[in-house]
Amino acid sequence: MFVVFNMIQPEKGLLKRRRQKKEISRNGIHTIRSDKCLPFFILDVLDGKKGVDWKTVAAECGRYATRVIAPKNLILPDESGLKRFAPASMNSLLIFNTAKETIKKAAIPPDKFSITLTDRSAAFTSRISELLPLSSQIRVVTAYPQRYAAVCAEAFNEFGASVMIRSAYEETSLPDAVICTDGNVTAAMKNAAVFTFKGKTGGKLVFWGNGTELLPVHSEILPDIINPVDFAGALTELCGCGDYKNAVFSETDSSCKSCDCSPAEKCFECFVKSRNA
Repeated sequence: MFVVFNMIQPEKGLLKRRRQKKEISRNGIHTIRSDKCLPFFILDVLDGKKGVDWKTVAAECGRYATRVIAPKNLILPDESGLKRFAPASMNSLLIFNTAKETIKKAAIPPDKFSITLTDRSAAFTSRISELLPLSSQIRVVTAYPQRYAAVCAEAFNEFGASVMIRSAYEETSLPDAVICTDGNVTAAMKNAAVFTFKGKTGGKLVFWGNGTELLPVHSEILPDIINPVDFAGALTELCGCGDYKNAVFSETDSSCKSCDCSPAEKCFECFVKSRNA
């Protein structure tokens, strides 16, 4: 569970400000419940002329004071004991889903390119099967090959697909789409199409993304200034919610200079065709 800060600006006029302060204090913290996962909270935070009463805010947050989702431009004082929650895996999930959807939309024959998934911590073992229909050559770079043993065997038995496990990235003879779920972009990927959430360099063609689209049930109650990736990550990682398992970046950009701002799948198509020419 976690707390979302809803920043409130003070009313004009002394009496209005007093009533506003009392109302916020009386309302307290709002609990948002769901049948699918653990609840989260929304706290109205008054940013008055004298600033925020951080002591009161921290007291309202209670045990969740170290699990705060707040506007990026809001500074949380160290002495308040309040800490932002930084999702550990949401960006990895978003880049995996975005890469998968981009490649799928490109509709390139599976034998014309390869896919390499960099997954050092073996966090995506359960999802490797989703890549099998896209390319006839799938590779995984991981520090835990034993965790991929079962899914590799299943891929071969059920689909006749061979998933190759590597400890480090190696260039292939085919145009390669590298899905960097661990953010580990290396110089060896210089001729590949790289999907990453860290930086905008590293491959012949690089894709990155920003934001994600929240479900109406969430967007309608959240402040617009809250980062949707932070919120979706907190809901996924702290509340056990599966609503954003298949979420993608709402905006995908690339280092492509020759496709006249075409959709990402068109840039990927051009990359594969040029490398196969």
